[in-house]
Amino acid sequence: MGEELKNLSPENVFEYFAAISKIPRGSGNTKGMTEYLLDFAAKRGLPAEADEIGNVIIKKGASEGYEEAETVILQGHVDMVCVSAPGVVHDFEKDPIHLIADGDYLMADGTTLGGDDGIAAAYMLAILSDDTVAHPNLECLFTVDEETGLAGASAFDFSKLKGRKLINIDSEKEGILTVGCAGGIRADVVLPIRRAVVKGMPVLVEIKGLLGGHSGADIGCGRINANKLMGRYLSELDGLAPLSLVDVFGGDKDNAIPAFARTHFVIDEDDLEKARTFTAEFSARVRKEYAGTDEGLAITLESGHTHKVKAMDADSQQKVILFLSQAADGVYHMSGTTPGLVQTSSNLGIMRTGDVQFVASSLIRSSVLSERDLIAEKFRELASFLGGRVLLRDGYPAWEYRQDSDLRELMVEVYKAMYEEEPKIEVIHAGLECGIFYGKEPSLDAVSIGPDMIGIHTPKEKLSVSSVGRVYDFLLSVLASMA
Repeated sequence: MGEELKNLSPENVFEYFAAISKIPRGSGNTKGMTEYLLDFAAKRGLPAEADEIGNVIIKKGASEGYEEAETVILQGHVDMVCVSAPGVVHDFEKDPIHLIADGDYLMADGTTLGGDDGIAAAYMLAILSDDTVAHPNLECLFTVDEETGLAGASAFDFSKLKGRKLINIDSEKEGILTVGCAGGIRADVVLPIRRAVVKGMPVLVEIKGLLGGHSGADIGCGRINANKLMGRYLSELDGLAPLSLVDVFGGDKDNAIPAFARTHFVIDEDDLEKARTFTAEFSARVRKEYAGTDEGLAITLESGHTHKVKAMDADSQQKVILFLSQAADGVYHMSGTTPGLVQTSSNLGIMRTGDVQFVASSLIRSSVLSERDLIAEKFRELASFLGGRVLLRDGYPAWEYRQDSDLRELMVEVYKAMYEEEPKIEVIHAGLECGIFYGKEPSLDAVSIGPDMIGIHTPKEKLSVSSVGRVYDFLLSVLASMA
């Protein structure tokens, strides 16, 4: 563990967090983590196995006096969302995450931290390595590729586990027991593009300075989606100063609200000042619209020298801009039974332009299957109308609230004994792997917990050090109460 983390407590938890932060573990690139976990188990003589895609189970026998207690599953995912701040060069395929301790917070140097969900792995490794911890038989499940459609959980053979009580460690607010979550599906829209050579002044426009955020937890916060805003910008500018669109790019992950977007287009040299004036006025209007929710918006415009460019033809351009304007995004429906809960939403997280096609990826979330599928059908209809196609993938079910939960009641009682107040019981709009596991084993009794985190899925991600310690103590107390 580096010097900057040596004074952090619990020391063993942060020791393991520092160790896994050195291992590249973006979604789809978790082989190093699988190997690390198997090596960890082998060195300690703990039974362990990995499946074909890299999910790992490590088991540990019960402490003395806990032999007859029910087996408990501890679970979290090892992959992380990989996003760098503008101007930061970081190769997530091979570079370690550089950790910075700042007061009560742990963060990364210009990138996502990976506290979501590296802290779960650190907790489990700390417990597995500490023979003083009192616990029943443990099955620690480390899943892969959660951030790209819960793929690891979906492929996992749940019959390999004996336990029917599962503590998921993938929540981001201390003092909350999460007991339900939204289901989801991804919609990839592909529109064909035809191009023609035009002559004009090339222009680069960038949208930046936005908060971004988690497409589930933050979708109801009123933040700007850079991809949608770029569609609006292009539509309004084209009506004022006709342009020829070359490309549009934006966002990194469909499960993160995009905080940046850029476009290249060609414009008549005589319209350049008109475009500059429009850009300034447009920026001021949007900042006023989002006052108090997303105030850092900056839109820059840079021009080049007039020359010939291969741009989209008029029909292709119209269809791309129309898609960006009309694609479902943001909150669709609030829950009528749980005040403040987003029931259904969509996030247009990624847009890319190639030579012959435009591709956009959205993540649709809902705690009601019929509404999830309704939004998916809207994408299908829009893509068809525009002469394109849609691929619906990585669908997963909602995790429905369970009326009778022995695990929930035990955790409530432990929390009350520790803090003399009740924890908050919550159903969330984000997706958790518990829904996948519940679909595989309907008798499963699951609760999700986690320490305070801020800005997950963004380079501003922070993990509260003191909260990590309190939640770890709570987790150990829950395990000790299961005799």
